[in-house]
Amino acid sequence: MEIININGTDLLLNVSNKFLKDADVKINTVVVQIDGTILYYNSEHDKYLKEDFRNKKLSELLNKEDYEEVRKLMLESMFTGKEVIGEIKNYNRFFKMMITPVLDEQSNIKYLILNFYDITKNKKIENEIEQLKQQLNESNSIKSTFLSNVSHELKTPMNAIIGFSDILLSGQNMDHLERFLKSINSNAKHLEELLNNILDYSRLESNEFDILYENFSIHDLFDELYDIFEDVNYKKNLDFVKLEFIKNDDKKIISDYLRLKQILYNIISNSIKFTDRGYIKISFSTSEQSIIFKIEDTGIGIEENKFKYVFDRFWQYDSSSTKKYKGVGLGLSISKRIVDLLGGEIYLESTVGKGTTFFIKLSLEEKQESENSKDRNRISFINKTVLIVDELPVNYSLLGMFLKSLQINIVSTYNSEDAIRIYKEQKDKIDLIFLDLNLIDKDFNNLIKHLKKINNCIIISRTMSKNQSKYLDYYLKRPINKEKLLHILNEIWQE
Repeated sequence: MEIININGTDLLLNVSNKFLKDADVKINTVVVQIDGTILYYNSEHDKYLKEDFRNKKLSELLNKEDYEEVRKLMLESMFTGKEVIGEIKNYNRFFKMMITPVLDEQSNIKYLILNFYDITKNKKIENEIEQLKQQLNESNSIKSTFLSNVSHELKTPMNAIIGFSDILLSGQNMDHLERFLKSINSNAKHLEELLNNILDYSRLESNEFDILYENFSIHDLFDELYDIFEDVNYKKNLDFVKLEFIKNDDKKIISDYLRLKQILYNIISNSIKFTDRGYIKISFSTSEQSIIFKIEDTGIGIEENKFKYVFDRFWQYDSSSTKKYKGVGLGLSISKRIVDLLGGEIYLESTVGKGTTFFIKLSLEEKQESENSKDRNRISFINKTVLIVDELPVNYSLLGMFLKSLQINIVSTYNSEDAIRIYKEQKDKIDLIFLDLNLIDKDFNNLIKHLKKINNCIIISRTMSKNQSKYLDYYLKRPINKEKLLHILNEIWQE
């Protein structure tokens, strides 16, 4: 509150409480005649008001557009005879303004008092909050669409698996046994792919995605991918889609084998999804500095104006509820993120109705192999022995078949007591213990400690993570990932 004297008149400069949000804010005050001539201003609070503006017009201080906004507020105050509050902008600064009319003895308006304070910082914060709200709304919308798609995509293979397995268990239609088993296997693999993509996306979002550099052959990589996709014609139910891996001179590179395979798998799967006739060709070319992988198909193609969306999360070429093509829109997004982590780039060329070609370019600049990496063909598992402790026989049978394919000897049991007894008897022969008790065993942590005391063995678990037990060496997530398990075995038994 302040009293000033203008032309022999004492004016009380008072700011209404409703005008202020912050009691500590510095108020700037300007007193003008009704024609806009400045009679008084306090400049001590505003570094921009250092000149002597008295007897000048407000219109001289503001540009035309800003002055019109102030003039509207002044006219409203003069016509109503009341305080008016509004916001104005002067160049890049925003101000909140309150205009109060001063009346003479005949109740005519003599002066206008303009109180204002800079709200530029407030505006910036408000804009940031608004942007965050928009991002949150967009994120919620994307998540809702994603959850809807995931629900549909998970139900489809699950229904097929449950339906065909129920038929087999009933003993009916056994003449179609092979077809039913193929359908169950195909849908189970699709279900696993969906779950793995969701888990990988989650790990990428939380920066828990590790890159492991190792030395490997491109031909070996192509051979493995061919084995995975050799039944592509069966999957498409068409015999005229040709899948071809074009092998140039073999090349060994240092990169992340599993992640590169995942990138190529996602893109090839995408090409298979959108290609009903013609071919899908996978090739590579190298220079001294880089290697470029090329995945070319004769599918439906993509409009050029959609290129920028292809690698967006949850984006799908056909996102309608009756879409023809399966998927939740994560494969290419994950591939792009992994390529970025590998320091490369991914891009595409496409013509609608003729097909699409994806390019993955990776640098061949010298990289140091990860400390726990190993040449993929160097380690032999012959004469290694694993003790599997699992209450569900089907689980360790599946695991056992994979381990036996690596020529690993298997010893198995289904409870803690037998595990301790067997390990005491064969501690010098058993190289590794695999625990999967589903927490039915109440003393799971004690079991691990007991086994460690017998002989400080290496233990892998799918029941509890390393965060739950300081005695656990490795944790393998469900469902079992053969590549991840193979990587762990390589790490454990490297020479």
